[in-house]
Amino acid sequence: MQPLYRSNMRSTRLAHGYAPFPAVALRTSHICRKSCVPVRASLTVKDAQSGVEFLLAQKFWQGEAYRCLGAGTRSKQIVFVNVKVYSVAAYVEADRAARELGVRQRGGFFESDDDYCSAILDGAFNKVLTLHLVRDVTGEQFTEAINKSLLPRMQLAGDTASLDQFNAYFNSKNLANNTEVLLLWSMAGDLEVLVTPPISSPQEYGEEKPEMRINSPALGRGLFEIFLGSSPVVPDARTEWVKGAKALLESENVKRASRKA
Repeated sequence: MQPLYRSNMRSTRLAHGYAPFPAVALRTSHICRKSCVPVRASLTVKDAQSGVEFLLAQKFWQGEAYRCLGAGTRSKQIVFVNVKVYSVAAYVEADRAARELGVRQRGGFFESDDDYCSAILDGAFNKVLTLHLVRDVTGEQFTEAINKSLLPRMQLAGDTASLDQFNAYFNSKNLANNTEVLLLWSMAGDLEVLVTPPISSPQEYGEEKPEMRINSPALGRGLFEIFLGSSPVVPDARTEWVKGAKALLESENVKRASRKA
């Protein structure tokens, strides 16, 4: 699965210090909900299986500028038919993540794709999972699917109370098609959650506020391990995120070489 990157001009990429990407085109959007910033022309990452697009450079309510590592689709088998449920993208604070990846590479840390996933999980930077629903689901269906993998982790950590709070929030919601669920895991250990109304095009979230904040490092880590661990619920997404981390590292190496020159 290859992400599609779109841009209004080549200089946009170079201004941010990122290496060029193979497929570029223009994405224009005039839709904005609430207080978010309209996205007029921007680079996007496209999930090839679902067709959902995510901004390559994103802003959230906390942290520095974020970079999308890629996206993949979660499907569920219903009566021998694979049904698409959501597309999920991972974001990291671009500069902080790039620097840390560079340090780890120079230390000989990277030997396999698993090492890149560990670097994303353990890195000292904010990270976000953005889930874009491609069908209607209830809050109970959403938490039931997640709890199959998350509950054992929270029981082991002795923090099922945080999971109960997480479940209670979602169980009161109906997640319609094109809703986005944003899960921001901060360096402070908080999990911050925002559920949007259905959207018709990619949005920036720099002016938004989370609807729920849970101080539980175990919950944040558990959620990200579901997607980045050795048995990911969306294997294609994990593969794309490793590619995105390598591309971010390559950009950091280019910048580092330029500074030395």
